[in-house]
Amino acid sequence: MLPATTKIKAKPNKWLIFFLVSTGVFFSTMDSSMVNISLPFIMEDFDTSLGKTEWVVLMYLLTTSVTMLFWGHLADRFGRGNLYTAGLFIFGTGSLLCSRAPSLNILVLSRFCQALGAAMLMANGPAMIKTAFGAEKLGSSLGLIGVATAIGLMAGPAVGGLVLEFYSWHTLFLLPVPACFLAALLALKTITRPMPIKKSPPFDWLGGVWWLIFLTSTTYFLSHATDINAKAGVTTTGLGLSLTALILFIRREQTLSRNKTPSSPAPLIPTGLFARRVICISTTTVFLVFLCLFSVLILTPFYLKMILHTTSSGIGIVMLAIPITALITAPIAGWLADKTDAKIIATCGLSICTIGLFLFTTLSSQTTPLTVALRLSCFGIGLSLFLSPNSTMALRQTINQHTGTVAALHATGRTLGMLLGIALATLTFSLFFSHLTGGLDMKDYTDDQAAAFIRSLRLSYYCFLGVGLAAIILALLIPSEKQFKNRADSLHLSR
Repeated sequence: MLPATTKIKAKPNKWLIFFLVSTGVFFSTMDSSMVNISLPFIMEDFDTSLGKTEWVVLMYLLTTSVTMLFWGHLADRFGRGNLYTAGLFIFGTGSLLCSRAPSLNILVLSRFCQALGAAMLMANGPAMIKTAFGAEKLGSSLGLIGVATAIGLMAGPAVGGLVLEFYSWHTLFLLPVPACFLAALLALKTITRPMPIKKSPPFDWLGGVWWLIFLTSTTYFLSHATDINAKAGVTTTGLGLSLTALILFIRREQTLSRNKTPSSPAPLIPTGLFARRVICISTTTVFLVFLCLFSVLILTPFYLKMILHTTSSGIGIVMLAIPITALITAPIAGWLADKTDAKIIATCGLSICTIGLFLFTTLSSQTTPLTVALRLSCFGIGLSLFLSPNSTMALRQTINQHTGTVAALHATGRTLGMLLGIALATLTFSLFFSHLTGGLDMKDYTDDQAAAFIRSLRLSYYCFLGVGLAAIILALLIPSEKQFKNRADSLHLSR
C-alpha cells in the first residue's frame, strides 16, 4: 500500500475521459462488426463447419460475459482509470495475435486475449462517464457514446468489406492495433492514478466459478447440439451442468447478500439491486434485444453471400445500414432521455427493433440488398432509441458504490445476449436446414439448397420474433420517472 502522502494527479478533464471511453467503444464495436462479416471467409479459409467457425465470435463474447463482473470488482479496488488503460493495452495485443493466427484454434485462443481487454473497457466505460459528467447529464453523455458506437459499427462493415475484397481476414485484426496502443499511452499519462489501494471485501471466487461453468457449459451445449459427431451423453451432460451451475450461482449470491460480515466476499451481483424493478427489467431487456440483434447480424452475411451472391464489399455496405441510422438517432435519444420519460423512448426503440425482426421473416431469393439494408435500418433506429434511455434509467437508480456494478451488469447483459443470440441463431438455423436438406450442414451448401436455406432463415427469425415481443412487454412494466423519484429515498441497497 502506498503512503497517505502519495501525490495524486490532477483530476483529468471530463472530455478527455469521454475521448478515451469513446476510443475503446469505437474499436471494440468496429472489431465485432468486422468479424461478423468475415465469418463466411474464415469458414472457407479453414474449411470448418459453421458450428466450429462461430467460436471465433463465441469465445470473445463468452470471455467478456464471464469476466465483466470480475473487472468491475477490481476497478473498485484499483481504480477504473487504471483498469481501463490496461484494457486498451490487452485489447491491442490480442488484436495483433489474431492477425497472425495460422489456424482456427489459434485464432480462437487469440480472441480470448482480445476479449479480456474488451471486458475491461466495457465494464468501466459507462461508470467513468457517469463520474465525469454527473447524473444530470448522463443521458446526453451516453447518447454521445452511442455516436461512437454507431461510428464503430459503421466503420466495421465498410472497412472490413473493402479489406476482404483486396486482402484477407488477417488484415482486419491489424487495423485497431496502432490506435489502441496510442490511446493506452495517452491514458497511462492522464487517467491512471498511483493512489492507495482501497479496502474492499474479497472477490467471490466460488460464485465466479459457478458463473464460468454456467456460461461455458451453456455455450458448449448450444454450439454442439447439431453436431452429428457429438455424443448425446456429452451434450446432455453439458445441459445438466449448465442448469446445476446456474442454481448454485443464484443460491451463492443470495447467501452472501443475506449473511454479510466484514470478512465475507461481496456477491458478484448483489441481490438487493433487484429490489428496484427498473434495474432488473432494464438488464433483462438489454439481454433480450441483443439476443435478437445478433441473430440477425450472424445470419445476414451468409444470406447475402450465398443467396444474393453479394460481394464482400457489398456485404459491408449493406451492413452499414445499422450504424448509419444509429449515428443519426443516438444523440437525439440521449437528449430525449434527459428531457422526458426515458421509459417511453426505450419502449419505442424496442418496438422498432421488433418490427425490423418481423420484416426479416419475409426475406426471399428475390429480395434486393437495398431492401435488406432498409430492414437493418430498423435495428439501427430502434437500438439507439433503446440503449441510452435504458442505461440512463438504471444508472439514475444507483448510489455511487453500486454504479460500477450496475454498469458491469448491463454490459454483461449485452454480451450474454450477443453470446446466446449467436449460439441460438446458429442452432435454430442448423436444425431447420438439416431437417429440410436431409442432414446437410451450412458448409455443404450449393445453390440447389437455396429454398431450404430461405425457409430455415424465416423459421429462425420467427423464433426470435417472440423474444422481441417479450422484451416489449417487460419494458412496459418499468415504473415511470415520477415513480422513480417517489421511491428514490425509500429503498436502501446493501452491498
